Amino acid sequence: MLIVAERINATRKPVREALERKDENFFIQEAKKQEAAGAHFIDVNAGTEASQEIENLPWLVELIQDEVIIPLSLDSANDEALARALRVYNKKEVMINSFTAEEERIKAILPLAKDYNALVVGLAMGKGGVPQSSDDRLRLVDMLIEAVDSYKIGRDKLFVDPLVVPIGTDHSQGKVFLETVKIVKEKYDEVRTICGLSNISYGMPNRRLLNRTFLILARGYGLDASIIDPLDQELMSSIYATEVLLGYDEFCMNYLSAYRSGKLEG
Repeated sequence: MLIVAERINATRKPVREALERKDENFFIQEAKKQEAAGAHFIDVNAGTEASQEIENLPWLVELIQDEVIIPLSLDSANDEALARALRVYNKKEVMINSFTAEEERIKAILPLAKDYNALVVGLAMGKGGVPQSSDDRLRLVDMLIEAVDSYKIGRDKLFVDPLVVPIGTDHSQGKVFLETVKIVKEKYDEVRTICGLSNISYGMPNRRLLNRTFLILARGYGLDASIIDPLDQELMSSIYATEVLLGYDEFCMNYLSAYRSGKLEG
């Protein structure tokens, strides 16, 4: 499973405060810790006020990119901030997070994805917000596929996010998400799937238990990637175990390596 590390996100108070004081060491250490924990991408979100994000996102990208080996995921709803961040980005691979099935978002984001040969996250969401049923989400997924096709972006560049809705608001939403992932994987061979995991447990007690259990289920349904906190060692241990048990970890190499380096919790 591809791990996108979520901790550098300005919606988190420590990150927002560090961004305000331009604390370079804070962000460098956050990025390095997440890479060491097993992340494959570092998500970078500077979304405070729009005018500040235009300056802060490229600042963060320039600061972090040379401190880690792994690539970055640029996480913004601000088109100008994304464009500026991409102009200063110097790694071969990049992920753009994200666009929706709305025409204006397609026209804003997919040209950037095309120009920079980027991986891109597409949300199964339109003007009406997040649909409640898997059928309605799949109709939006079809629109996302049509959009990347129209821009001649390879389907292998697209990560579809069927969107995790808190089970505390509707107990059926976990099942809806899993069913949507399964159908997307069956219908579109090249397309990969991704989610922001922690939404599933919002408002519930013992959130970490729900998060890691849901991620195990989702991987079994074909989920390819997840935006998570890689410093959660129990969660990461569950991923290593799930990968080996489902046959994704050839010769159990990743599991054994994690064990030898002390990354597994029993």
